[in-house]
This record gives sequence, C-alpha cells and structure tokens, in this order.
Amino acid sequence: MLRTSPYLFLIVLHMKIIGVSMKLLISYQKDILKFIVSSVLSVVQGCTEGWMEFMGSCYIHFDERETWTSAEQHCQELNSHLVSISSQQEQEFVKTHDYQWIGLNDKDVQNQFRWTDGSPLVRTPSSEILSKLNNYFSTGEDCVVMIWHEDGQWNDVPCNYHLPFTCKSGSGKKR
Repeated sequence: MLRTSPYLFLIVLHMKIIGVSMKLLISYQKDILKFIVSSVLSVVQGCTEGWMEFMGSCYIHFDERETWTSAEQHCQELNSHLVSISSQQEQEFVKTHDYQWIGLNDKDVQNQFRWTDGSPLVRTPSSEILSKLNNYFSTGEDCVVMIWHEDGQWNDVPCNYHLPFTCKSGSGKKR
C-alpha cells in the first residue's frame, strides 16, 4: 500500500470542506501521484526522461545524421558532449547498430586525440587502435567514428560526414 504524505490528507480534507467535487478530487490525487512517481524516478535514475543512465552518467542517442561539429553543438545545447568512452563496459553500452560519432578528435593537434568533455583518454581495446588510425585521405580525418559492425572499433574520418551520435552527461546535470 502506498503511504501518502500527511499534507495530502490535509489537501483532500480542505477540498472536501470547500466543496470540490469527488471527480475533481480523484483527478487531483492522480496528478499528485504522477508527480510523486516521476520525482522518485528522476532521483532514482538520475536522468531526465529520454536519457538512459549507465555507470553514473546519462546518455541519449540521436538517429538524425549530423556533421561531427553540429552533433557536438547539439549535445552542448543539452548540457552534455558527444560520448566519451572510459571502459569496455561503456563501449558495449554505447555500441549501436549503426556508425556513430564519438567525442574523440584531433582537430587541434594532428594525432593528439582528445575527448570533447575533457575526460582522460583511457586505454580500452577499441582505443588501442588510436595508434593505427589511418588518415586514409592523408589529411582532414580529425573526428572519430564508432563502427558497429566491427565490434565498435574506432576510426578517424572527415568531420563533415553526416552520422548519428550519442550525447553523454554527468548524472546530476539532467535533473
């Protein structure tokens, strides 16, 4: 049985005294219950609706295809960044059934890869290929993509490709 606040009892009593109809009263109780449930879920999950919680961070995936710069800007508008990967578990969580942008790039200094959120570059099996990133076109491959059909391997590609992307935020930022 759901325990309610003593304040709810007082509100109900007050509404009965002033003559609020039972239908309105029931509707009001439903609204209060929805608010309580959504508040509890927000605290428990730590992420806003639509975002998924994993290991203390919040994630949201977008299927819309954008350039790397536009995707990062979209994430920043949501107080987040393109996803950074700090463990193999996180890599598995983020990996989807499509290519996608991640927040790794060497736009400032060639071959010095950095995450857009400033987090340290932690070695994972996928990040080990950083030393092998091929710059196939010789120059202009400054942004990193996760390739789902190669078990989430990373590769550098031109930043003007249009790809899906995932944003990542710390859990406290999305409430």
